[in-house]
Amino acid sequence: MKKIKKFKINIRIRETMRLLKSTARLSEITSEIEDEIHRQSRRMSSIIAPAALYDTLPKDKFPQELIIEPPEQWVAASFFLATIGDSAQKEILAAQNSGDQLLGQILHSIALESLEQSGNFVRRLIEDESKQDTCELSRQKNVGTEAAWKKFLELLPGDKIGVNFLGGERFEPMYSTGGIFYWVPLKKRR
Repeated sequence: MKKIKKFKINIRIRETMRLLKSTARLSEITSEIEDEIHRQSRRMSSIIAPAALYDTLPKDKFPQELIIEPPEQWVAASFFLATIGDSAQKEILAAQNSGDQLLGQILHSIALESLEQSGNFVRRLIEDESKQDTCELSRQKNVGTEAAWKKFLELLPGDKIGVNFLGGERFEPMYSTGGIFYWVPLKKRR
């Protein structure tokens, strides 16, 4: 198992605006809102504390409970757990409690984007490892059932990065995620 803490992520402004439009149901992003997104992204960059755990197991050692729609010919699977910590969640709650709903929605969009970037960072690390074994990664598979999550967290103890499983697909801190990638050997070119 590998643990990574305090890695750098880049908050993409355009993606944050897209997330804000969809989550806040805004018809357009004004220049004032865009300026606020830039300001809050810079501020949140120093608050967000990304951390991740990941591991890879060969097919014969991978738990049956976690085999979710595997591709044909897979030889191993990597699984990861990532979080951005609880600071973003506290900032969002403070904004909502102060009555500033738009700020809360902006911060929520930044947190979602940060979590996605954290997952992308881990995927790149796993992808580099798979290439060393001349494999490529499948699309990410999401852990579905509560029983599968429990097995998942036996293998990757979330408490090592401050993540607790609350049941269902809920975690504390809420901006946490996990998934599975299958390793598939590259086909030899003729």
